[in-house]
Amino acid sequence: MTSFLGVLLFSAAGTAAADELRTLSLGQALDELDVRNLPLIEAKSRIEQARALVGQASSGLLPTLVAAGGCARNSDEARADLGTAIGGLFQQLQKPVPPCLPGPLYIQPLAAWTVSGSINVPLLAPTAWADRAAAQRGTEAAAQSASAIRLQLRGTLVQAAWAANAAEEIVTASERALNTAKEHRETAARMVAAGQAAPLSRLNADTEVVRRESYLVRARAELERARLALGVLLGKAEPLRVLPAGNADASVPVSSDILVGEALAHRPEIETDVAKIRAAEAQALSARLRLVPQISGSATAFASDMPYPTGKNDRWRVTLDASWAIFDGGYRSGRRAQADAEASAARAATDDARLAIAQEVADVVRDVGVAAERLRLAERQVAFASEAAASAKRTFEGGVAGSLDVLDANDRLFQFDVALADARGRLGMARAGRSV
Repeated sequence: MTSFLGVLLFSAAGTAAADELRTLSLGQALDELDVRNLPLIEAKSRIEQARALVGQASSGLLPTLVAAGGCARNSDEARADLGTAIGGLFQQLQKPVPPCLPGPLYIQPLAAWTVSGSINVPLLAPTAWADRAAAQRGTEAAAQSASAIRLQLRGTLVQAAWAANAAEEIVTASERALNTAKEHRETAARMVAAGQAAPLSRLNADTEVVRRESYLVRARAELERARLALGVLLGKAEPLRVLPAGNADASVPVSSDILVGEALAHRPEIETDVAKIRAAEAQALSARLRLVPQISGSATAFASDMPYPTGKNDRWRVTLDASWAIFDGGYRSGRRAQADAEASAARAATDDARLAIAQEVADVVRDVGVAAERLRLAERQVAFASEAAASAKRTFEGGVAGSLDVLDANDRLFQFDVALADARGRLGMARAGRSV
């Protein structure tokens, strides 16, 4: 009696939770997945990081503008009073002093405030171009990697929806089996009271009811676990019900070669590795281009509160600079070796991904075929078991068959109901694997 009340309370709680359970269609769940799935958000943030690296690499190709200012205090002042010297010379010669004499020439002022602004323009920077190309390839790799993660998560969500749907069908089958066991217990009780069956029939029926209650509790727990997994996929630790789209379709191309070709054409894993290869090749090119001189032009303007030796408080300078790293301590060769190794690893990963995709497609085709056959057989088993259970019930009520015959027939019907739900779920999951 206590077990029955426990199941009754669990059923009532489950019904109340089901009323509040958020239910989404598969399309709505997939849309939320793109926005709320945390691993996918993380993958998208890596794209932004890669784009920021492109901006950093592009800085070597763009002009730079620098402003500076400061105050200098020297220990001594050095200046030449040319105007005073010239005036004294004219006085010694007893000649009129010219009205416009030069002021003092400051070689080293005692204190001076200075400001300057300069612009540097790269004219020939091949290494920077190669670095920027490598960063762009890295962005492509990050974008393709995010697409691969998104595709895998969408497949996982569809499979999880079918798994939860199968768990829901198993709960329904368990509830149906529990009701059948209760009906048989009532029938057995009436027949025992009428003297048409042995008291053992009632005990067997009670035992079967308790067993079905236990299985129902476990089935509901599995359903809650499956629904919680769906909620976690959408970024929240709360149960979620997702309705799979349509019925599981077992149609597949006759040859898996067609599916392999389609998968290799659109699966982003291949493009990710290809982008990594191109990025590594660009890095190797950047290492080789360090042998090429770097040429840049710059212009600088200066201003001070003290006049310069020219007698003016401002001046400017234009320069053309060239640098050639003849020996850089082995950095160039080390970076090239690293890039070559990364390219080799990416090529191996590409070949491995192609083999993995081919194997995955072959497995999916086989799984769909097996699941479709299991579904067909399960449907036939349920039909036969339903007829056998109905026949056993009639013959027991007629006093021909025993209680154990009815229990055995009902148990077989329940097992085949569970097998049917499992087969339907597995077929839906296998079909979801085809779209990945």
